[in-house]
Amino acid sequence: MTSPMPWFETLTDSVYALGAAAREAQRAARTAELARDAYDLDRLRPVDGEVRLDGRAPGGVPFRPHDAALFTIGDVLMDQAHKLRTLYSQAAEGYAYGTAWAILRVLEGQQPDAVQLGRSREGFYVIPGELSPLPPLMPGLERWNGYNKLVHAHARWAICEEAGLFAEYLDEQPQLSDHEAGELHEAIDTATGVPDAAYAYGQLAESALRFALLEPRAQHARQQSAR
Repeated sequence: MTSPMPWFETLTDSVYALGAAAREAQRAARTAELARDAYDLDRLRPVDGEVRLDGRAPGGVPFRPHDAALFTIGDVLMDQAHKLRTLYSQAAEGYAYGTAWAILRVLEGQQPDAVQLGRSREGFYVIPGELSPLPPLMPGLERWNGYNKLVHAHARWAICEEAGLFAEYLDEQPQLSDHEAGELHEAIDTATGVPDAAYAYGQLAESALRFALLEPRAQHARQQSAR
């Protein structure tokens, strides 16, 4: 009978699955955004030909099939880009938060066999309170040679998140000065970097998890050899 995989192997697989989901969502979102941006109605030449539709009263608004197709395609591309951007944002957050959760458990001496996150009915990840709004820094990783990069990625993610909150605050104000309007646009631009910042953090955190698992792996190997 095959023995079950050690907890650290299934935990590693769990984190890798979160990363794979984020990567696929990122590719799909970028492809959809390129398709949306490339579909520029200004460069197209609508055909003015009309079609008489059965049951439509004479003299009504004429039906132009080329116009109808163009606008339908544009709406679909816009909707697709929005949905895939949302998916990417959620997948990247799940990757970042889930990997941080795994590292914290391992550093505490626990042995989780999978990442534990909640999911709402809408399909959004529910982040544990200890990680929200951002995971804490982890001094237990300071011996890892990528720790400074992880700290930098954490800071970049925080800047993007804070910009999003600031943009929401300004957007709720009944009136904005010209200066505040400029700040709003700048904050929105920065906040659009949240998914990429979360994904970049997740990638580094996945490497950090491998470092955190070195001792549990070594201990497991010693136990196996002692049998």
